Amino acid sequence: MPIGDLQVPIIGKNVVIAALVQTHILFAAFIIGAVIIAATSEYLGLVTKELRYERFARNLARFVVLLFASGAALAITFVLALVTLFPVFFSYLQNIFFWVFLVEAFMFLGQIIIVYAWYNVWDKLAYRKSLHVVFGFVAGFMGLMAMTMIDGVASFMLTPAATEAGNVARTFLNQTNVPLNMHRFVGNFSYAGFLIAGWGAWRYLRSTREFDREYYDWMGHFGLIWGFGFLIIQPVIGYGYLKGIRESSPAAFDTIMLGDKAWLFNLLAIYLTIMSIASTAYFVHKLRFSVKRMDTLRKLCVGALGFTALFTVLNVIPANASFIPQIGLSFLGGEETKIPLGSMYPYKYIGLIGMMLVGVFVVALYLRASATGFHWGRASRWSQFALMACSVTVILTMVTMGYTRETARRVDYEPAGNGGGYLIYKCITLDQKLTPSTCPTKGIGGGGAE
Repeated sequence: MPIGDLQVPIIGKNVVIAALVQTHILFAAFIIGAVIIAATSEYLGLVTKELRYERFARNLARFVVLLFASGAALAITFVLALVTLFPVFFSYLQNIFFWVFLVEAFMFLGQIIIVYAWYNVWDKLAYRKSLHVVFGFVAGFMGLMAMTMIDGVASFMLTPAATEAGNVARTFLNQTNVPLNMHRFVGNFSYAGFLIAGWGAWRYLRSTREFDREYYDWMGHFGLIWGFGFLIIQPVIGYGYLKGIRESSPAAFDTIMLGDKAWLFNLLAIYLTIMSIASTAYFVHKLRFSVKRMDTLRKLCVGALGFTALFTVLNVIPANASFIPQIGLSFLGGEETKIPLGSMYPYKYIGLIGMMLVGVFVVALYLRASATGFHWGRASRWSQFALMACSVTVILTMVTMGYTRETARRVDYEPAGNGGGYLIYKCITLDQKLTPSTCPTKGIGGGGAE
C-alpha cells in the first residue's frame, strides 16, 4: 500500500478530518472564550461584591473543567487521524512548524494545569481573591496563545509565505495570520457569550423558584452583552481577513466570493441577520424592566431595530439569480441575471458598516441602562426564545465559517481542471502531490518563489 493512500470506506477521509476538526473547534472556541468570561465575572464580583458574578464564574469554571477532557480527546484524535490519513502532508507541515507545534503543546499543557488548579483552589483562595482571579486570566492567556500557534499554521495553509520553509518567523507571520487571529479572538468571546445567553434562557424557562429565575434572567443578559458586543466588530475584522486572502491567494478568494461557493457568504449574512435582529429585539424588550424608566432610550432602540433590519436586508440580497448552483437553485438565467442591490460595492459595504454602527449604538444605550439595573425575573418567554435562537445560530455560523475557509483551497491545480484543491495552497494538493513549480515557499518539494 503506498504511503498516504489509506482510505476510509463510505464517507471518505476528508469527511473524517472535517468532522473531527469542526467538533474540536466548537469545544475549543467555547473553552477559550468561557475561561476569560468566567475570570472577568469573578473579577467583577470582587469589585462589585454582587454574588451573582461569583456564582456564575464558579459554575462556568466547573463546566469548563468537565468539558476540557472531551475537547482534549477530540484534539488528540484529530492529530492521530491527520498523521494516519495524510502522512505526506503532515510530515511537511511538522517540519515547517516544529517550533510552533512545540510552543502550542506547552501552552495547551499549561492551560490544563492552570484551569484545574484555578477551579480546585476556589475555596482555599477565598481570602486571596485577587490571586485567584489571576489564575483564571493566566489560564485564558495560555488558551489564547495555543490558539495563536494553531492559527499560524491554518493561515499558512491558505496563504503560504514567499520565503524559505525554514524561516519560522516569516512562515508563521504569513499574510493572513494577524487578521485570522483577530477574527478568532473576537469570535471566541462572541460564540461563548451567545451560548451562555442561550443556556441562561433555557434554565430561566425551566426554573420555578424566584431566586433562580432572577439569576438566569441576569445570565441571559450578561451572556448577550458578550455575544452581541463582540459580534458587531466582526465585519471590520472579517473585511481585513478577506482583503489578505484576495491579495495573497486571489484564486481562493474568487472561489468563496465569486465562484460556486459564493452562496456561503449569503448564508453567513442570513445568520448575522438573525443574531442582530434577535439581540436588538431582546435589548428593546429588556429596557421595559429597567429600574429607572428610560422611555427615550427604549424609543431610540426601537428605531435602531428598524435600521438593523434595513441594513441586514442589504447583506442578504445575492449578487445574481444563481443562489445555490450545486442544488440547482437558480432563477431567471442564473449568473447572467445581476441584482444591483446585491453587489459588494457599495451596497454590501453599506449594509455591513451600517449594521456595525447601529450595533455599537444599541449596545451603548443598553449599557447605559444597565448602569441603573433591571428588575430581574420578569422577562417574557419570547425574549428567551430569541436568546436560544442566537445560540443555535452562532453554532451554525461557526460551522459555516470553518467550511468556507477550508473550501477556499478547493481550486483547480492544473490548467486542464483535473484537480480537487490544495492542502497547502499551490504547494500540496488534496491527494498529497507536491506542486513545487507554483509553491511560493521554498523547500516544499524543491520549489519556491523567485
